[in-house]
Amino acid sequence: MADEEKPPPPPQCALGIEISTSRHRCAVGKAYRAEGRVTVEVVYYDVPAGAAGFVAERWTADDPVAVALDPRSQSATLFRPLAEAGVLVTRLSAEDVAVAHGEFTDLVARGGLRHLNQEPLTVAVRGAQQRALAGAQAWERRVASDQSPLNACTFAAFELLRYEELAAPGVWEV
Repeated sequence: MADEEKPPPPPQCALGIEISTSRHRCAVGKAYRAEGRVTVEVVYYDVPAGAAGFVAERWTADDPVAVALDPRSQSATLFRPLAEAGVLVTRLSAEDVAVAHGEFTDLVARGGLRHLNQEPLTVAVRGAQQRALAGAQAWERRVASDQSPLNACTFAAFELLRYEELAAPGVWEV
């Protein structure tokens, strides 16, 4: 029997989560590298009550390198259900949120970010504004359009870049 070729493994990915300020929607963003660029997509955009179950399924199916959210936001209510489902969650600091924003905007500026023209993310980007945070900038959550898709994708991209940075071969000095 000839060896069957196995399909290539899916690319490493990271997930970011954000509940809207109104609590009507929760967005889960996914970031992965494709065609040399960081690709972001909204993989869940629905009521917050279903988010933990969805992320738990993706935790098993996609094996993300990280799942991140801002504990100083509406999303903090997801920590318990995610922990109960066995999902390890990275709690982003204010510094992490500011760095995530900066890196995301830098990726956009140099053409290193790709998105899939999904309406929730496109609407969020069109309505995006910045706010001061930790001596830098972050996305303002309190604007007319729901910013949860943009924050979720920003957090996912941040975690993917952290993973790539730490996983890159190099010399470690002690």
